[in-house]
Amino acid sequence: MEIFRPSFLSIDSQTIADELNRNGYFSFERAVTDEFVQAVEQSVAQNRTGLNSNWAHGVNMGRQYYLTHMLAVSKAFVDYVCHDKVLQISKCILGPKFRLKAMRYYETMGGHHMQWHTDNKTDKAIADIPGIIFIVYLNDVHDGEFQYIAGSHEFSGQKAYSDYSDEEIRENYQERVVSFKKPKGTIIIYNTYGIHRAKPVKDPNYLRKSLFFQVDNEVKNAEPILLNPSLLSNLTKEIEQYLGFGLPAEYEIFPNTDLRHHPLNATLLRSFFSWLTYRLARSFFDHLPLSLKNLVKSKRKNYGI
Repeated sequence: MEIFRPSFLSIDSQTIADELNRNGYFSFERAVTDEFVQAVEQSVAQNRTGLNSNWAHGVNMGRQYYLTHMLAVSKAFVDYVCHDKVLQISKCILGPKFRLKAMRYYETMGGHHMQWHTDNKTDKAIADIPGIIFIVYLNDVHDGEFQYIAGSHEFSGQKAYSDYSDEEIRENYQERVVSFKKPKGTIIIYNTYGIHRAKPVKDPNYLRKSLFFQVDNEVKNAEPILLNPSLLSNLTKEIEQYLGFGLPAEYEIFPNTDLRHHPLNATLLRSFFSWLTYRLARSFFDHLPLSLKNLVKSKRKNYGI
């Protein structure tokens, strides 16, 4: 399966790096193939949710959904993250040593409000760690798009904070806001020092599907990842360092969720009633006399239940 279209692959990686260094961002419409998008969506659908299921599944946090452990469930995502073009771009910007810091498939729904912020931070504090982020749109985006303050990667590091209020942006940087209303398959690469957000949307039926991963110079730490090694096509020393083989991974995984964060929706209710029905039937069966248990078992066997 081809990940990127020839039109994107034909762009010199240094040219991409130069534009990133100049503006803080680079974007290219329909950079990835429809086949890649379909493969990712299929992997997400197969691993979307799993209460008490012993595998890698997605989680909900507010008006967003995340499937963080894409390296465990999607060969298409593994091939994308480890693609030679991605590594070339990373080298041009970050030099020979860099590491995959974080990744996720995510959905942003109407009503979600993301604060303007930068990503040059760890789970503890702001950090002086050069890095870049890759985003791919998995559906056409006409609203709720990614927004970036052009050139902000050059001055945000002088601030002692990484979050910015809407008022501060309106008063100081409104003319620099670049909005990325783009079609499915668009790739956006940006400097982690840049100020950005997803534009708020009030429509409750709105949904944006995206892929995200971050690469930076800090080789000695990252978020923990779950990796299915059978999905790796070519494990080199470079890929081992890039994925953090044998290196600490002590940052808190994002998002940090539990069952309280799951919305009260049809998926949760179906799971609950399925569990309740099974547990009640099981409890009733466990209290039957042994002779009746054996009778029930034989009937189930006869009927192939």
